[in-house]
Amino acid sequence: MLVSTLPISTVEDALERPRWYALRWKIEDDHKCLKTGCRMEGRQLRSADRLQRLLGFLALVAVRLLWLRSLSRQDGDQLACQLIPEPLCQVIADRLRQSEDALTLRAFWRAVANLGGFLRRNGDGDPGWQTLWKGWRRLLDLAWSTPSKTLSP
Repeated sequence: MLVSTLPISTVEDALERPRWYALRWKIEDDHKCLKTGCRMEGRQLRSADRLQRLLGFLALVAVRLLWLRSLSRQDGDQLACQLIPEPLCQVIADRLRQSEDALTLRAFWRAVANLGGFLRRNGDGDPGWQTLWKGWRRLLDLAWSTPSKTLSP
């Protein structure tokens, strides 16, 4: 049973409210990505203006990471180079000692988590947001510090 303060006057309204509620989990996951992964609350900025600017920047990164994680779970066999900038794929392919053309999205994402400290043991399950954020930051550092690779802003 779903309790709502919204009026329901048609069958379409009654069917729409649970669909809205189902989206809540994606929104919760996005907030967890921001809160846990990028430590939004730990930044302790002193002005609302600065916090708003930081949130605007980090929200874009969080949505990108959420999107990549979702795709790696749904269609992990898709080639990573089709969705991820080439310098990032190169770094991961080099670390995995495999061809960039054969790098799947699932393998890419697990390698990013590994950069953040994920051990990839059999019973570990999926990596958490802190691990993914650490891995993503490390991947960006590696890509920027490699002279032959260039990243567009």
